[in-house]
Amino acid sequence: MAVLFTDTVKAVCSNFCAHVKPSTDVEPRFLNYVFATAYGQGLTQAAIKQTTGIQNLDTEAFFSSPWAYPPQREQRRIADFLDTETSKLEVLDDRFNKLTGLLEERKAALIAACFTYQASDEVPVLPLRRAVKRWIDYRGATPEKTESGIPLVTAKNIRNGRIDLEASREFVAAESYADWMRRGLLEVNDVLLTTEAPLGQVAMVSDTFIALAQRVIVLRANQDVCSPQWLYWYLLSPQGQAELQLRSTGSTALGIKADRLRGVPIPLPTLSEATQRLGQLADRVAQIGTLQRKLAAQRALVAERRQALIAAAVTGQFDVTTASGRNVTEGVSV
Repeated sequence: MAVLFTDTVKAVCSNFCAHVKPSTDVEPRFLNYVFATAYGQGLTQAAIKQTTGIQNLDTEAFFSSPWAYPPQREQRRIADFLDTETSKLEVLDDRFNKLTGLLEERKAALIAACFTYQASDEVPVLPLRRAVKRWIDYRGATPEKTESGIPLVTAKNIRNGRIDLEASREFVAAESYADWMRRGLLEVNDVLLTTEAPLGQVAMVSDTFIALAQRVIVLRANQDVCSPQWLYWYLLSPQGQAELQLRSTGSTALGIKADRLRGVPIPLPTLSEATQRLGQLADRVAQIGTLQRKLAAQRALVAERRQALIAAAVTGQFDVTTASGRNVTEGVSV
């Protein structure tokens, strides 16, 4: 990934960053768009050394790649064109981003309302240990990772209320799965909670054929008093998140100790009332989810349009002096 540094303050590169100074006959903005094209077309990935873990760019191989570029005057025309057209797309993306934020705020408000009670409601509030019948703690243990096998769920894979295996693709060997999961095998509807880095991410298990890494704890609901769904949504709620934060410790990475986690208060209405409240919540959250997916699809289309426009312009697939930015990428390759 590449960005153009345009500030006037003194700055240095941190880890995993490199400073590239263009030649005198190369327009910096044009070069930045070239790097974006190289990344989008997979040319950068071809110079990556390894396939797993933190991938490092072989800069010698990458910068040894041949490339053709027009005269500097033409580079500037292309950069001017792309600056104008991509800024329009950025305005659209900003609007999509704001709408996504508003939907998240609305979702949080709905979840909070589900767990809000008046003093007159007389709903018992008990420590979490009363709502959980089994705790399976995988903190302090790191399995031997392999390039294939059983998907390994780390704290990075638990986000936005679900397990996202694409966020970090790591595995444990199938033959060592049973031994690694000896602390306890998963069951459907078990609730997963990240206890550190980050604290408070929640997911519910639907596929038990996964392995768990450190900083993840399994909460199995005591269904005599609390459904797994009630436990899941409460831990996701602003109230549940606030209680976790209140009991957290640490200066750089917040975490929560087992005894403090067990003491987190949770409202426990009757199972029938909880089911009724969750039913209303699920319908509304589903509506928001539909809107969020539509927005995500629109943002993806804008990103594709931006990438196609940049690639077509820097590779000379159309003349920017006669292009308006509309339909200029029809029929071009990406």
